[in-house]
Amino acid sequence: MSDLNTQKTLIVRRPLSEQVYQLLEDRILAGTIAPGTKLAEEAIAEEFGVSRSPAREAISQLEKVGLAEKSGPRDRRVVIPSRKTIIDVYATWIILETGRIYLSSLVATKDDHRRIREIVHGMEEALTANNMTVYQSWFSQFHTMLTGHCDNQLLNQALEGFERHRKWLAALYHSKPETSSRSLIEHKAIAKNYIKSDLVGITKALEAHMMRQRDSVLARLAVIEKTEH
Repeated sequence: MSDLNTQKTLIVRRPLSEQVYQLLEDRILAGTIAPGTKLAEEAIAEEFGVSRSPAREAISQLEKVGLAEKSGPRDRRVVIPSRKTIIDVYATWIILETGRIYLSSLVATKDDHRRIREIVHGMEEALTANNMTVYQSWFSQFHTMLTGHCDNQLLNQALEGFERHRKWLAALYHSKPETSSRSLIEHKAIAKNYIKSDLVGITKALEAHMMRQRDSVLARLAVIEKTEH
């Protein structure tokens, strides 16, 4: 019979406001709660079975991270992204992500270089076979390899916020992952410059890739705005 006291596990109880915040954030980032949706304390409290205080704190936290905004003296709603917001998010993302990839490349080993070549080859084969499930698996590994060696925690923490907003914008206006030959060429260029630890090359390759994504998001936003008006 095992002794339960031989190992002690610390159980951390999260405040209700944090739990409500996480649930709301997940829905907003997935696009389930649309931009402009009213965030009413009473309705949120009723849905999650909590008092209005945790609901109020959760909404306040959403406002702090830029996912909620004032729509009246006491009212809050999910942020409606503007063109400037989209441009700013992608511009900042490019700057920070370039730094992370470059720092990661400086400590990458020859085995890492071999692996990233294998991943790019796998992406190319999957794209040729039109196997998007396999392609997305390779793509996920590609991003992990590019950034995995960056140990600058301040930079990594800063990127978490912009990762949140970029994924949100993609979910709203660019929901289908891109799997074009042009995208593959851009990933090859990023990988090539990563292996060389070429800061200028990484910057140019990443900027070309991310700016095209940004333009796709802006184009989709323009279509939606035109339809709504």
